[in-house]
Amino acid sequence: MHPPPFRLDQRLLDWPDCRLELQCCKGTVLAPVRLLATQHGNVTFGHLLSRLRCARCRRKPRAVYLCAGQRHATGGPPPDWAIELVSPGP
Repeated sequence: MHPPPFRLDQRLLDWPDCRLELQCCKGTVLAPVRLLATQHGNVTFGHLLSRLRCARCRRKPRAVYLCAGQRHATGGPPPDWAIELVSPGP
């Protein structure tokens, strides 16, 4: 299944059933988009990405993906689809 078109000027609640997967020094953190909208307001993805920081090292995440579908803890199934929002660094 292909993801629908995505733009950074779309708002979080345009994608309420998705999650962000953030990768940094702490490993991978899954953040439901609906929860992020509750915590930060219905901001644009561009605005949110410019403000995201790792809770441990306070740096921007190495990689961020918008994903559909559900994973069940470690080793669960892959997402239905994923869009790379921030490319993994070197």
